[in-house]
Amino acid sequence: MAQLKAQVDKLLTNVAIMQKVKGTVAELIFPTIKTAQYSGLLGKYGKSHLRIENSVKGGRGKYRRVETITRSTQQYLIEGHGLEGFVSKEDYANVESPFDAERDETLGLQSVLILEKEKVLADALTSTSIITQNVTLAGATQLSAYTTSDPIGVFSAARKAIMDAVGEVPNIAVMDYNVWDKLRYHPAILSALGFIQNRPGGLTEAELASALGVQRVHIAQARYNSAKEGQTDVMAPVWGKDLVFAVAPETLSVGIQTLGMWVTPTGSSPRKVYKQSNFNPPGSTAILVEDEYDSLLADVNCGYLVKAAIA
Repeated sequence: MAQLKAQVDKLLTNVAIMQKVKGTVAELIFPTIKTAQYSGLLGKYGKSHLRIENSVKGGRGKYRRVETITRSTQQYLIEGHGLEGFVSKEDYANVESPFDAERDETLGLQSVLILEKEKVLADALTSTSIITQNVTLAGATQLSAYTTSDPIGVFSAARKAIMDAVGEVPNIAVMDYNVWDKLRYHPAILSALGFIQNRPGGLTEAELASALGVQRVHIAQARYNSAKEGQTDVMAPVWGKDLVFAVAPETLSVGIQTLGMWVTPTGSSPRKVYKQSNFNPPGSTAILVEDEYDSLLADVNCGYLVKAAIA
């Protein structure tokens, strides 16, 4: 009689498959300022000092008195963002390597918070009702239509709109990877840079930045699950199919211009983790992850949106 032995399939302990949050750009786009107050005011200067005035003084006449400086304020409000996870005594006992109950719960909470932060900013900067300097492309004008679209003209119009509005050229451009992947092979862009015959692998980020007329290009790769809970997963790009031009310096100072800024509390850090042992039920751990910020849009005239840049 054959002897049968019970067999249990074991987990590989040094590998596991997981789609992580990668390629987020929200925290790279705007400069950050830290403050001790959770609410307050951002000071703004008006544009009276940019008017042309007649300053000629004749004979013993007095200098003409003018008002060249006007001031206003914009409120900021730092909001707290936080989520709680739970690891039970049973989780500690049953979750085996390569899984880790506390590590996995913490990673999940941090992923949700950074995706929310990324999506909220992306939705704002790709909204034509917020970024009022914009153009919506369609059909033959979309930059994925290589034979009929005019990317150089679109880029020029974006830079001109921002220059005319605030007197500065945009220094950054933001787009999803799929937009970047179309633009780097566009024949008109390759031709304008003199690469039509010698760029089989497409343009580099630096070369595309040159074509766009900006200093830096932020290429977003973040994907989120757009399906409702319980339905089949549907992954979608956070930044969609749009292209954003912006004035956004790396540091802030008095007299600076910027599309926006991150306002955060002094001493805070993004997605800070707290762990606390629970007594009900015994042996469990509460894991809390928090973030605190205001994604303050300071001057929407410092931005330009190309909506539906690709099909």
